[in-house]
Amino acid sequence: MRKIAWLLGVAVLAGASIVSAKPPAPGGNCPPDVGAALAAACPCDASSGGQAWKNHGGYVSCVVRFRNDLRKAGCLDDTSKRTIASCAARSTCGKPGAVLCCHYDTSGTCVGDPTPGDTIKAGTCSNDATILCDVDTDCITVTSGPSVKRSADLCIANGGTPVGSGSKCSACPLPPPSPVPSPGPTP
Repeated sequence: MRKIAWLLGVAVLAGASIVSAKPPAPGGNCPPDVGAALAAACPCDASSGGQAWKNHGGYVSCVVRFRNDLRKAGCLDDTSKRTIASCAARSTCGKPGAVLCCHYDTSGTCVGDPTPGDTIKAGTCSNDATILCDVDTDCITVTSGPSVKRSADLCIANGGTPVGSGSKCSACPLPPPSPVPSPGPTP
């Protein structure tokens, strides 16, 4: 379980609360949830001191230092050691205005469900017959992403949906979030 916990931590970095998390001392006990400990030590939206990251490199450095402490304590497998830094590098953290951008196929409809909305998936999706559905939103699929874009407007201009901040290593949420209108020009 702790072998994959790092991915969950990277995925929730955007929403992590700022809590001081100390890595284990070499030979010490590993945190029960490595991902949560990482998110607390290096929250995406602010440094562990509560201030915005000076830059993306500062965030990545924090993650790598924490990862190295976990590695020295024997808390990570070989895959986790490599992936943690890679996911941090491919994140919005420390990049003001940057967002994760996902592309969705929303064309599917639920076909053949005799009682739509009853939470029993008895139909199939018109865009993918292998997907069981109850309502049309069950047929929304991810076509690509997430990717890091410099702004929500750039994501939208490329046909995507901004889904917040964090790492490309996280999954696009299903169903997608409701579009947030761009702020108009100020009077």
